[in-house]
Amino acid sequence: MKTSARFLIICLMLMILYPGCLNATLVISRIDEGEVTISSEYRRLCQGEIVKISMKSPVPVSAALSFDGKEYSFVPDSTKLKHFALIALGLDMEPGIYDIIVHLESSRGVKKDIPFKLGLSAKAFPSKRIRVARCFTTLTSADARRIKNEEELLSRIYGKSSPCWMGNGRFVMPLKGIMGGTFGEQRVFNDNVVSRHRGIDIRSPKGTPVKASNSGEVILARDLYFSGNTVIINHGISLFSMYCHMSEIIVREGAFVGKGENIGYTGSTGRSTGPHLHWGLRLADDYADPLSLMHLSFD
Repeated sequence: MKTSARFLIICLMLMILYPGCLNATLVISRIDEGEVTISSEYRRLCQGEIVKISMKSPVPVSAALSFDGKEYSFVPDSTKLKHFALIALGLDMEPGIYDIIVHLESSRGVKKDIPFKLGLSAKAFPSKRIRVARCFTTLTSADARRIKNEEELLSRIYGKSSPCWMGNGRFVMPLKGIMGGTFGEQRVFNDNVVSRHRGIDIRSPKGTPVKASNSGEVILARDLYFSGNTVIINHGISLFSMYCHMSEIIVREGAFVGKGENIGYTGSTGRSTGPHLHWGLRLADDYADPLSLMHLSFD
């Protein structure tokens, strides 16, 4: 049996035996000053998930990570001996074995690349038909212009991120409620408009307080055509959380919010069929299931 096939089988067995919060050592590599240990932590290894890559080094280093054609930043602790990076397993990624390379540079300027592999399994996503007001599927020219402007705004926002980590410990749920829409499901609005659900829905009565799932900077707090009253929080290293369809927003753009701080109240603004919160997550260019973050430690 080829090494890559054997590795994928081992990964799949680990996912079955340990489906959540698995912390597995991926590689131990030697540098002049000692051993570098790299490990992973995740809920599942499939599309739409966030994976945490942790690294311990015997001496202070700076580090970056290459995966699936993208570059991800490592967050160092105060000693620069412990680091972590977050990578996204995109919705459109094909199952298989993927290469990851950690790029190290010591304080003396010595560089080393440490390669290893990550196995990705397939995930089936459901399909759902939804009826909404015709204005959300049959657009006027003014609606189309507004949507285009908002898409350009979001593109600019997501293109800017702090290299520093602004989170504070583990992520928390933004509110309690009944889980509705599944992340990644195919949605057909009024039988003719197809979209992908890039978050989860939490049903709760109108006016329920919504909390920031972790600390960060509010980079958007305004009404958008499809998502209604929306707040987007920048947590650093290209990780953003979003809170949509709220009845009221009580934070301002540019403000720093703490984990668990109230940012607004649930509602049914935008393209919505009833009071709920759409909670989303974006890492670099990929959307991911925010529930996958709940299984990761952030010491």
